[in-house]
Amino acid sequence: MKQVNFLGLFLCLLMLSACKKGTNEDPRTAKLLTDSVSYTVNGKKYVSNNIEKGTTLNTQSNTKITSDEYHSYLIKGDEDSLLFVRDFAIKADQSFIILSFIKVYNKDITEFASENNGGWLQYPKNRIDIFAPGMYKYATDYWRNNSISGIAVRIINDKGDYKSYTQWDLTKPASVISADQRDSKFEIISITKREKDYLLEAKFNLTVFNDNKQSQKIENGYLRFSVLKVL
Repeated sequence: MKQVNFLGLFLCLLMLSACKKGTNEDPRTAKLLTDSVSYTVNGKKYVSNNIEKGTTLNTQSNTKITSDEYHSYLIKGDEDSLLFVRDFAIKADQSFIILSFIKVYNKDITEFASENNGGWLQYPKNRIDIFAPGMYKYATDYWRNNSISGIAVRIINDKGDYKSYTQWDLTKPASVISADQRDSKFEIISITKREKDYLLEAKFNLTVFNDNKQSQKIENGYLRFSVLKVL
C-alpha cells in the first residue's frame, strides 16, 4: 500500500490557500454582495450604500504654462497622451465624497467610443485596467498638471469642502504635494466580474485639505461597489 505524505499534502493546500488570497472573489459569492462604503473622519464613522456612477471624462495630461505669439499665458498638455477619469459619488448622512480613478494613457492604447453610461470620448481599450488590484498613489496634481495616475478624493461635510489634491492655478505654488500624502494608502483588493457588472473592493486612508490647508483625516476606509457594466 502506498504511503500518503500528509506533510506534503498539507503544504500544497497551504500554498494554494495563500495564492487564492490575492485573486478575485468567487463570482458565486460576489453575486450576493451589495454596494457598501464605510470610513471614519476625525473619529466619526460614516456608512453608505448610496453610491452613484458620476462623470467619465478625458482632459489634457502633463499640463504646463506656455505661450505663443498671440497669448502671454497659455496652458498646454502632451499631444500624445491624455488623462482618463472615472468619478463615483458616495453619499452618507452629512457627508458626500467624490472618488476619482485617474490614469494617464498614451493615446495609441485608447479608442474613440461610447459606453453604456454616457457619451463619446477616448476610452482605454482595456476598460478595467484602471481598476487593477494593487497599491495606488493619490494624484495630488489632479486638475493642475494632471501628470500623476492614481486616486483623488473630494469630501464635503459639516466642516466644509476638503480635497486630497492641490488648487488648480498653475501660477501659484501647489497647496498640496505628494509629501502631504506620504502616509496615505489606497489599495484595490479585487475586481470581480459578475453576470452584469464588475464588483470592486478596496481599502483606504488619506488626508484631505481645504483652501486654508486645514486638514481632516479619513481612516479605516473600506469600499465595495459596482464600477462597470458588462457589455
